[in-house]
Amino acid sequence: MKKILFIAALFSYFNNVFTQTPCVGGMAGSYPCDNVDLLAFVPLANIGGGANTNDIWGWVSPVTHKEYALVGCSNGTAFLDISNPVAPVYLGILPPHTGTSLWRDLETYQNYCFIGSEASGHGMQIFDLLQLDNVSNPPLNFTETAHYNGFGNSHTLAIDTLNGFCYANGTNTFNGGLHIVDISNPLNPTLAGGFALEGYTHDCFVWNSYDGPDAAHAGKQIVLACNGNKLAVVDCTDKTDCESFGSYTYDDLGYVHQGWVTKDKRHFVLNDELDEQHFAQDNNPIGTRTHIFDISDLDDLDYMGFHEAESPSIDHNMYIKDQFVYESNYRSGLRIFDAVRVADSQLNEVAFFDLYPVNDAAVFSGTWSNYAFLPSGINIATSMYEGFFITRPNIIVPSQTNFDICNAEEITFDLTINGELAFPLTLAVDGLEGAEISDLTINETGTYSITISNLQAVEMGSYSPKLLLQTTFGEEYEVGLKVIISAEAPDAPSLNQPANETTLGMWVEQLFTWSASENASHYQIQISIGMDFSSGILVDGVVAENSYVFSGIENESPYYWRVRSINDCGESSWSSIYTFFPLIGSVGEIAQMQISVYPNPVESQLMIVANQTIGQWSISDLSGRMIESFTTRQKQISVDVEGLASGVYLLKAGNSVTRFVKQ
Repeated sequence: MKKILFIAALFSYFNNVFTQTPCVGGMAGSYPCDNVDLLAFVPLANIGGGANTNDIWGWVSPVTHKEYALVGCSNGTAFLDISNPVAPVYLGILPPHTGTSLWRDLETYQNYCFIGSEASGHGMQIFDLLQLDNVSNPPLNFTETAHYNGFGNSHTLAIDTLNGFCYANGTNTFNGGLHIVDISNPLNPTLAGGFALEGYTHDCFVWNSYDGPDAAHAGKQIVLACNGNKLAVVDCTDKTDCESFGSYTYDDLGYVHQGWVTKDKRHFVLNDELDEQHFAQDNNPIGTRTHIFDISDLDDLDYMGFHEAESPSIDHNMYIKDQFVYESNYRSGLRIFDAVRVADSQLNEVAFFDLYPVNDAAVFSGTWSNYAFLPSGINIATSMYEGFFITRPNIIVPSQTNFDICNAEEITFDLTINGELAFPLTLAVDGLEGAEISDLTINETGTYSITISNLQAVEMGSYSPKLLLQTTFGEEYEVGLKVIISAEAPDAPSLNQPANETTLGMWVEQLFTWSASENASHYQIQISIGMDFSSGILVDGVVAENSYVFSGIENESPYYWRVRSINDCGESSWSSIYTFFPLIGSVGEIAQMQISVYPNPVESQLMIVANQTIGQWSISDLSGRMIESFTTRQKQISVDVEGLASGVYLLKAGNSVTRFVKQ
């Protein structure tokens, strides 16, 4: 009876939506934690209702600057708007190309998401992420933008974002080894090469352009391949002729699963997925082992040993940001290690959040993966049969990171250190030439007042300096800052979109953008139905970025908008005033057809997606002159607009109108 009650309680526990809960006294609500706060938990049923989650990635829109979570599920890829991390919004799901699967892996390149799966015949899906900015009535069932069928199944993907190549691992090609796809044109991926000589690759770390200590290989495209029974080093500079530098093992090897290069670029930290199960003896478990290689000589790696945690859970995907290793360990959750002493074969746990508080058993359930690279500093993670978590690590916490100053000599802020770092620490600042920083030694956790002075010696401008916390042995931790130094008000911005005298749809979100002004820290936007802005102002808001989303077009009046720049020295004059007009029609008529276009702006091929068969559609310029029309019975079509002159155009389908920009 007690067991039945426990299972019922557990089901209820993981099917409730949890919101912001700080980590206090070792707990965030019911979750064990240390220096990590819970911001939100969304159950699996609320993001498409598949059988499990798996991989996760993050993306930031270059247009709206919103942060998004891309969540792999058994039944597709779920997308969430996490720009407000305590209130995530589920936008919809992209179904798989073929069937469902426990395994899915995804990464991003430019504004596209690339998705592989172990499902037979799945290939690689490509999805235009800019669509997420325009979802007005979630959740949606999305459609893949393009597809690559050069392989059927795959286990993982790793993307070289510098050179535009995707490495598909564990496919049904190249003996399961590296299958390399040229994605420099994301909508037309092509086979670039492959590597089969070292056998099956489970996952890999791609070094876009080698800049480590081994000068003999500078600039090469190096792959560290986790091949199950070994770690292989492969030179893939020539995709048609990849070359192995050698492969490596270690004692008590279970399964070389995945890993990441440390900040010093001299070490590779990896997780072994099976050693916790294989080497436990007589019911005496071993702790989670994280293995370390010295890779300073790519032709001769040196195995340095492992860090063993107290928990016996199985380790899974890990990523490194600054000096910290963010490791997803199935049943013991997100574990964060300080790798500043990795050269001494040391990792030090400084924070954790247990996504699966029931137990820490060496079982394949709990957290699959996490993503630690979003600008906001939040961490997003999946728990396989539970759902999706948003957390915020609090290891090093500045009271302020953005500074807008006018003719000031210094800035002061508090720095709270919660994690047991490699004390003592001294301070430096990088990226503000001429500035000086507090002469301070930090010997323990606590809150410290930091002053950056002599700013009159720094030229006016916008800077992204780093506060450096330096150790006695040469390594350092980083805290990113943004500093705007001004002696006068900024210049007025220029309005971009919607273009002047544009027609816009009613009751739908519209994106307003303008040029970024040098030295501006904020912008004030006004939208009005009064041309002189003395009355009828609908929006009078201040935003940090040079964009704004407006959904208040509700009547037939002309609308007017303008923007001015702001910094600590004052405000610019207002921009010119642009006018836009509502699309006239009833709510029912406008809601009848929903269309979206991408990419936008577009160079050649414009994809048009509708919620029903499009029928008659047309393209016209802003004067209303029709340029092209067509009749079709499809919900998705591709239109060649390469011959159009650069500018803004209106696409009309049924009673719906949307706008696109031809580059």
